[in-house]
Amino acid sequence: MYPTIFSLEIPFLNLTLEPRFYGLFYAICVLIAARIVQAEVRRRRIPLNQEEVMNYTLLMFLAGLVGGRSYEVIFEWTNYYTHQHWLKVFAVWEGGMAIHGAIILGPLSMIIYCKVKRVSLPPMLDISALCMILAQAIGRWGNFTNGEAAGPVTEMWTGISFPGATAVDRYAHGDPVHPTMIYESLLNFVLFFMLWKLRLRNFRPGMIGAVYLLGYSAIRSSLTSLRMDNQFLVVGDTVILAPYGISVILSLTALTWIFNGKLWLREQVPAGESGDLSDPQKTVIQIPPKEIRRSS
Repeated sequence: MYPTIFSLEIPFLNLTLEPRFYGLFYAICVLIAARIVQAEVRRRRIPLNQEEVMNYTLLMFLAGLVGGRSYEVIFEWTNYYTHQHWLKVFAVWEGGMAIHGAIILGPLSMIIYCKVKRVSLPPMLDISALCMILAQAIGRWGNFTNGEAAGPVTEMWTGISFPGATAVDRYAHGDPVHPTMIYESLLNFVLFFMLWKLRLRNFRPGMIGAVYLLGYSAIRSSLTSLRMDNQFLVVGDTVILAPYGISVILSLTALTWIFNGKLWLREQVPAGESGDLSDPQKTVIQIPPKEIRRSS
């Protein structure tokens, strides 16, 4: 609704700085993702140091950025970008990102990274899935501030009116619409907390990533009919909504992955170790009973 955080004019440079909430939310996602990757790499004993963890996080962010933008530009080239200056293709701060593009390009980048660093791919996919779904939950608020990715006009109590000059107002004209970006954000947060708890069950590596694909495919499919900015796939004489088609592909991939790898089986945890996030080197400090009584 209010895409810019502030506006600052620099007269001698003839420049106006207008940082956007969209970019701020992305920065928050990167910082949180780095912490998650660091904690999970330590817990799973993956041989990556702190610098490599940060490099991996930035690589995944860039892969998601390029993949998400490329997907959007390809599908919207005729409808939008052919009528704009070619530099608009790179104006990611104005919105126009597609999560399915990030989901497609992200794993390809992970495969290359894991081969170069000689680390196992499935655990890294699990870690990335946690970061992805949390980033999606936070990033949808960037869509909200930009006034995009909303649903049709509604009279329900959940309806929100967006100001003029936003993508939503082009068809809503000030009427309240379904804030589908908020619906999806809330559902993504639920899925994140489910995966966060599931990671402690010690399933075979890859299970978290597969459940993420299934869970997000279900979320996106359930909200697709409420989105007003869907892209379409043309297969022969058949036209289908792109989110439906891609969700089916992702779900089949996840199910095949689960059953072929028997990912529901539990990993053997060495005696004396637990499956929680605690540091393996963490020590337990026991307080003598007398000190306990004094402090009570």
